[in-house]
Amino acid sequence: MKYSETRIYKLAKESRRLAQKVVPAYSSKFSKKTYTQDQHVAVLCIKTKATKKFYETEEALINMPMVCEALGLKQVPDYTTMCKALKRLRSKVLIVLLYLTACLLPQSGNTSTDSTGLDRRHSSRHYIKRCKIRIRSMKVTFLIDTKELTILAVHITATRKHDTQIIMPLVNKAAERFLIKVLAGDKGYDAKSIRDELRRMGIRPLIKHREFKPIDKAHNARIKKKDYNRRTMNETVNSMIKRKYSDMLYTKSFWNQVKEVLLMAVVHNIERKISKISVIYWRISTEVINLKPSKLLICLMAKNKNK
Repeated sequence: MKYSETRIYKLAKESRRLAQKVVPAYSSKFSKKTYTQDQHVAVLCIKTKATKKFYETEEALINMPMVCEALGLKQVPDYTTMCKALKRLRSKVLIVLLYLTACLLPQSGNTSTDSTGLDRRHSSRHYIKRCKIRIRSMKVTFLIDTKELTILAVHITATRKHDTQIIMPLVNKAAERFLIKVLAGDKGYDAKSIRDELRRMGIRPLIKHREFKPIDKAHNARIKKKDYNRRTMNETVNSMIKRKYSDMLYTKSFWNQVKEVLLMAVVHNIERKISKISVIYWRISTEVINLKPSKLLICLMAKNKNK
């Protein structure tokens, strides 16, 4: 049966297709073989997209037969099965998926990095006190392509690391797989050692100096505003992640929260690919244009072809 391809339907097909390249069908030869690992990954991506809890995702899948058909599900997995699948899923699998999804769109070489915070206090007060969770927000740093708004790499920490300690490990991981020509960042990444290391790697740093002396103002004046203002695209991605997939982490353990953030990045990249469609703008005018019959026929044929 043919269905109209909604966003969740396209997300389900694409996430399963990519997951099949990363994980084997079954984790063990002793597996019950009720569901495959790529089906579990796709269901977790749907959960992230729909911003639902595990039991709500089960109810939603029951009402989406076209999505179940696209995933090859004979029956909808129980919400406890989804929870256990997230717990068994390794973070390395999601990191590889992130790199694969980042390759779905062309890379411009112009990148930017910035940090944001995700609330991890959604758990009960008793749980937070028992587990001694003192830092109640997860610091997440995204390295993005400023043209396509795809996420190239992610750094996640629950400590109070400074931005200057995060940027180079993040760039080194991304530079192994993607072409990076320019890296933009705010004044939080201002350090001579960082600029020297980026130049050594062949990357042009667009990081403004903190203005303590006149020479710092002179350095900042040399940076073109048009190039530096592309850095704001990183804040746009941070806003998109929080508005579309929530600004809170609902799982309790630290590693499950890391996987939750990685799933957000994976789903974001896939949705960027899905939404990348050509848009045709038509100019509407009230002016009367006199065309010869041959030219008018050519215009009508071009319109029908575009449709």
